[in-house]
Amino acid sequence: MKLKPENILTTDQNVLFKKILITGSDHSLISHVTEFIVNKYKKNNFFIDLSGETNNGSVGDLFSDKKVLFLLKDFSSKKETLKEINNSEHFYLISAPNNTKINLIKKDFQKSKDALCVDCYALNRAGKETVLRYFIQKKNLKVSNDVFWYIVENFENEYVLLNKQLEILSFLNTEISSVRDVEKAVSVENKIEVSKIFFYILKNNKYLINVFSKNIYSQSDFYFFLNSLKLYLGIISSSVNKEDALSKFPKYLFNEKDVFIKIYNYLDKKKILKIYKNILRVEGLIRKNSGLYHVVGLRFLINTKKIIIS
Repeated sequence: MKLKPENILTTDQNVLFKKILITGSDHSLISHVTEFIVNKYKKNNFFIDLSGETNNGSVGDLFSDKKVLFLLKDFSSKKETLKEINNSEHFYLISAPNNTKINLIKKDFQKSKDALCVDCYALNRAGKETVLRYFIQKKNLKVSNDVFWYIVENFENEYVLLNKQLEILSFLNTEISSVRDVEKAVSVENKIEVSKIFFYILKNNKYLINVFSKNIYSQSDFYFFLNSLKLYLGIISSSVNKEDALSKFPKYLFNEKDVFIKIYNYLDKKKILKIYKNILRVEGLIRKNSGLYHVVGLRFLINTKKIIIS
């Protein structure tokens, strides 16, 4: 069975599986989910074996009712070891970032009815909505529609960082209706500008280079820009006309409506497809050469402008 980490953390799902694998690329989320699930076992009177070794002869302690959960940070993918776990009466939780051995274990676990796999990556839009709705309900907050979508589009995609931002926000008030108040409370000013670079795309190249250089300071900033570009292109490509596109356009960006419509008028399916292909190419280049994000990103921005106005 597979479950998304945000669904585990925001619901009362049963996670007492015989075998659990928590993996992915978001290290902080892996640790957070691991701690969350281990606490579930503790509440059900399990003894948590932190030795990092498996021991079928373990009987736990006086308070564990002979129920043992082995918490493993590393694991052998040998068939004999997997067979030992599958035949054991004990429970196993393997918590480690993606690697070759983990991928082999994952295949075995996904075939098993008594196993759970949790992949921990940066949250997508739907995941952020899930986390935000849960947080609002838990804290009994009233959040305006504009503020809700502003948070989804501008707050961090990493679960742990997103929750820290939301905790800061919860100190504001029980009713949050102003985007400006959110901006003041949580430091996202730089990323707001990054998400708006798209709306400068029709400016001259010198102006574009200046805007890009003043706002893109890291690889994560560039990825944030790419994600915002995908958002706006997605709105345009999925809209049947200008009115439809405007109805999907984020309300807090009311100052950018006119520019958005100008860009909409320039674009067609052929141009949008060409930009998407360039996005995939750029993402691949930066994965291989992360230090080139600024040079590659700048070329991509100028090239995107050429495609739009051609």
